[in-house]
Amino acid sequence: MVMKTIRMAVLGVTVLAAGALAAETQPANPALGAGKVVTLDEFFNHQEKNGKQFHYVWEDTANSGFSKFGEVWKENGATVQKLHEAPTAEDLKKTSVYILVNPSTEKNAAGNQPNYIDEKSIDAIEAWVKDGGVLLMLANDKNNCEFEHYNKLAERFGFTFDGNLRNTAPRPADRPHAIFERERDHFPNHPLFAGLDRIYMKEITTITVKDPSTALLVVDKDPKESDPKSGGVGEGKDVIMFAAKVGKGTVLAIGDPWIYNEYIDLNKPPVDNRKGAVNLVQWLLTAAQPVAGK
Repeated sequence: MVMKTIRMAVLGVTVLAAGALAAETQPANPALGAGKVVTLDEFFNHQEKNGKQFHYVWEDTANSGFSKFGEVWKENGATVQKLHEAPTAEDLKKTSVYILVNPSTEKNAAGNQPNYIDEKSIDAIEAWVKDGGVLLMLANDKNNCEFEHYNKLAERFGFTFDGNLRNTAPRPADRPHAIFERERDHFPNHPLFAGLDRIYMKEITTITVKDPSTALLVVDKDPKESDPKSGGVGEGKDVIMFAAKVGKGTVLAIGDPWIYNEYIDLNKPPVDNRKGAVNLVQWLLTAAQPVAGK
């Protein structure tokens, strides 16, 4: 897929702007993931229920899990695996796409002992991305996600999560408040948004970017919820997604786990989260490199 690029000299970041894209989301394409490995962190995000890890992990088939998201990766030809330790350079060499989601706080971590992202891990991840790795960073709202250490990694790529709360929807009747719409919210001309009309993101954090051009999705601020930050994109706006080329690699950040089991197939009201998951997977697999020997 051909994309225009704009270089940011200070950060060494190449911003991902949109290229030509199809009107509809493509069906599963196993060739995209051939030889590519998708690794989900289960160390920095580590919550347990009844002695088993749950919440945004492949093996969790309940509403809280990522089992359906994992199936989308596999349907598109990728191998999925999990990492139960801080990533080393050797671990990352065996990975095409590395996913971090909702690092645990002291309140929700197993045994109330969170594994915070440390400088050694941050250095390893940054070097791997610059060498061609694809990094997906998913956050959550201020009540569920650890931000102090997570943002030290985000800063390496030119953004931070605001650690606030937007799109509250405590009851099913409140769900329209957590929906972004193509026309109203000006979905960008980008492969991730191909064929999407409405996406659901409940209780999220916004993002601050160092350069406005790295903001992938920018929407009007909700004055009842969001911090008075514009993310550098103008007064009265919130950044919801960030995407950039960093060295040879790619970083995508979203202020929400978004496409976990509970909402990937949400149809009351009807939204396009499943289609969004397919778009995300196919776009990141297109950017990713096969693992040597796979």
